[in-house]
Amino acid sequence: MTERKDYSGEFDPDFRFEDLSKEALVRLVREYALIAQILDRSALTAVGLRYGQRVVEEIAIEEWKGASPVYTRRIREIMRIEGTGVSAIFKCLQLDPGFAQHYMDVEYELVSETHGFFQLRSCGALLDVEPFGERSVRGMCHTIEDGTFDITAQAVNPRARIRPVHRPPRAPAGRVPHCRWEVLIDDDTEPLPEADITRMTAATTAANFRFPPLRNGTPHIPT
Repeated sequence: MTERKDYSGEFDPDFRFEDLSKEALVRLVREYALIAQILDRSALTAVGLRYGQRVVEEIAIEEWKGASPVYTRRIREIMRIEGTGVSAIFKCLQLDPGFAQHYMDVEYELVSETHGFFQLRSCGALLDVEPFGERSVRGMCHTIEDGTFDITAQAVNPRARIRPVHRPPRAPAGRVPHCRWEVLIDDDTEPLPEADITRMTAATTAANFRFPPLRNGTPHIPT
């Protein structure tokens, strides 16, 4: 079958993603990563309108605790990301839908397998909340991120932690990069306990679903 560069032409009832060219798939993946951001904005905006900023922060942290460890494990499996060092953490972040490429312009600096930095030259999420003032910025860049970043890193290595070098509110105004973070793996780090929401999410159908092979028999999970 000839690879599709897009989905122009007639409707195909047997359409599958593997019918698309690499270039078309890249465009689609970018949009899907952004759609995850749009879904998050719409859901948490609805929560905020009904219950206020504090509840938005609580729900956002629980949402991330539930989802991030589960989808990180799945991403590691299908992309064969091996190891438990900082490079493996960075690989997972590069593929994380929470870091939609270009919407989140992320740069990485690997110092060693126990030490590294990443920074956001531009953060679409920050640009979304800055117009609402410092309270909203601190809610996202302090309260939510302090409650979630270690969860994501520890899905790769339980001894990992992520700490801010600098982060918004931006001082001076307009500062670039918007934020910078340090990643450390230390044997003295106390691993976070698995959250109840993580266990509940891990038991869902979505978390345990297994995709069938592609049309040509290629397994979804590489062997």
